[in-house]
Amino acid sequence: MKRRPFLRYTATTALAASSLGHANQLLASPPPLVLHAYLPNGDPLPEFELNRLYFLDLNDEPIPHPDRTVEDGTLTSQPPPFPFAIALQLPIEGFGDVTLYADNQGRGFTPSDFPLVLNGAFARDRIHRVSQACDRWQQQGYRMPQRVRDRLDRAQAYLTQAERSTDLSTQIPLWNNALAEGLWAGEAAALSRAGQRIARTPPRQGFKLGCNAFGHPGLGADYDRHFEALFTTATVPFYWKPFEPQRGQPNYTEVDTQVSWLQQSGIAPKGHPLTWFHEVSVPDWVSPLPYEQVKAALHQRIVEITRRYGSRIPTYDVINEAHIVPWGNELGYNQEQFLDLTRMSCDAAREGYPAVMRVINSCCLWARNVAIYGLPQQSPLSYLKACLAANIDFEIIGLQLYYPDQDMFEIDRMLDRFTALGKPIHITEMSCSSSTGIDENSQLGDAQGLWHAPWSEAVQAGWVEQIYTLAYSKPAIETVSWWDLSDQAVFWPFGGLLDSDNQPKAAYYRLQGLRKAWGI
Repeated sequence: MKRRPFLRYTATTALAASSLGHANQLLASPPPLVLHAYLPNGDPLPEFELNRLYFLDLNDEPIPHPDRTVEDGTLTSQPPPFPFAIALQLPIEGFGDVTLYADNQGRGFTPSDFPLVLNGAFARDRIHRVSQACDRWQQQGYRMPQRVRDRLDRAQAYLTQAERSTDLSTQIPLWNNALAEGLWAGEAAALSRAGQRIARTPPRQGFKLGCNAFGHPGLGADYDRHFEALFTTATVPFYWKPFEPQRGQPNYTEVDTQVSWLQQSGIAPKGHPLTWFHEVSVPDWVSPLPYEQVKAALHQRIVEITRRYGSRIPTYDVINEAHIVPWGNELGYNQEQFLDLTRMSCDAAREGYPAVMRVINSCCLWARNVAIYGLPQQSPLSYLKACLAANIDFEIIGLQLYYPDQDMFEIDRMLDRFTALGKPIHITEMSCSSSTGIDENSQLGDAQGLWHAPWSEAVQAGWVEQIYTLAYSKPAIETVSWWDLSDQAVFWPFGGLLDSDNQPKAAYYRLQGLRKAWGI
């Protein structure tokens, strides 16, 4: 197994005991908040979907769930002890099924703002957030297209109509229309800024397009040919459990085969991952060892691998998902230990190969898991800030970008939060589907999310074009790697750029066209 199973955050286990314990830290018996949410047709949002709601602080950091009760259409919660924002995935007719955000126009909500109908709050704050961004970008010299302003004007007109009414059945479709227009406006604005940046910048010759090379040689000549025609960097596997099932007996055969092929093809290999505490990556012989012995065994492994390959593998994900996500902490380590292991992994990689490029790789970029499970988990942003504060020596921030429930405007905002840390960024893993339904070749099974329309080759190609355009427009982002090339063996359902016969999909050709247009 090459990838972790994906944790489905929408499970009713969102009310985990670890997060409920946070409620005991709040002020004694404050008045509860009452929040209402509705589907576009006016029906109450089902309990299961409403339970996906979480709170954030005004720096976009999720807050562990206070005590709550949920029923169809209504969530009652103890309030956070400071002004807060709200996030909830909600279907929007005319756009998709996306995560929406409300922060009371940047001021944050307090108990006096409740009870609250979320549909209206999301509409108001989407319009405000996009309008503020457009004004800021114009001041920075980016011209906002008239179609963006027209959509914002229509969104505001729908919102005004809704606010003039006192009839909920009238308000709900108007709020939905305001949201749809605001979502389209936000995406168009973010992509316009990206396009203008690209037009003003010489071709970025150092920008790399990547993919994992796990399908070589088993998936055949067509796989190899299409891989070589598109990618300039490739991920090779160092999952500890299959790599060294018996202590002191590492198996280099698979990696050696892939590295030789990649070097002959002029493609730069990258190793993934040197340290990762998922059950699929922790060898059986490691599990009983005390912390210091695990650390020593990892140090030896990392030095040996990086020394053996030297310049043949110039870059590694030295540690993966170390911000204490539930599936990435098989041995039960705490924040201090993970920070210590991050430092050790970075130092050991440099010890083995002094010119190594070290990536600290993270998933769950919006960190909803922190809201669900509470401490000791961290968001990737807070973990990376802790690494920087501790003066851990590394070169690159790695980000996994599997988020069909986020629109391009919010993806753009998220990427800007990470670029502000001042390090180069690699998008290390990314995918979306080209079909709906169940994919028997996928580790996940059924296709996730709804962006604009049910997943198809055309929708996948549009998503690919937009996400790569955003990434390429940001100078800090140096590499973007799709995860699996072929649908013959994929993590994400129907997530390959080749179909199950290893023939290119529309997204493959779209990405090839972008590479040609950008001159890279």
